[in-house]
Amino acid sequence: MFMQEMRGPLVCHVREPYPAITVEGPNREYAEILMGDYAGKDSELTAILQYIYGNLVSSNVEVAQLLMCIARVEMHHFHMLGETIKLLGVDPRYQHMGKYWNASFVKYERDTCKILHANREDEMAAIREYRRQAARIADTNVKELLLRIARDEEVHARLLGEAIEKYCS
Repeated sequence: MFMQEMRGPLVCHVREPYPAITVEGPNREYAEILMGDYAGKDSELTAILQYIYGNLVSSNVEVAQLLMCIARVEMHHFHMLGETIKLLGVDPRYQHMGKYWNASFVKYERDTCKILHANREDEMAAIREYRRQAARIADTNVKELLLRIARDEEVHARLLGEAIEKYCS
């Protein structure tokens, strides 16, 4: 499957629309939950920069393309979460629990297989976290967004797993 996707345009997201970015009303508690996804240690911001770093240092052209493709999807997630946080009534600064985002959150792996494994582990953790949060949040709009993002993360985990099978066996 990985090779087939690499021959045509690489698609790193679920082929379904994203929900409208809207909320039932201001909710600081929900915004604080999303701030961790947005700019916490294990966040979309961290993922974006980790994928871009991997793209820059990987010696494998196909893997580098995959990482950049995923980074672009993570950028979209980051933007949607920021818009949602703003609608929930909180300033979408790059912080979580009073601590600003820090570049030390990025895993600076240089070996292609370590890059793939680290990112796959992070995607699996993100899927679990988005589903857990969706179960906690009553706002159906926010819940729908989190579950839609989780489906993209499932695609990322699958693509990374396929790349691991191809290049790290």
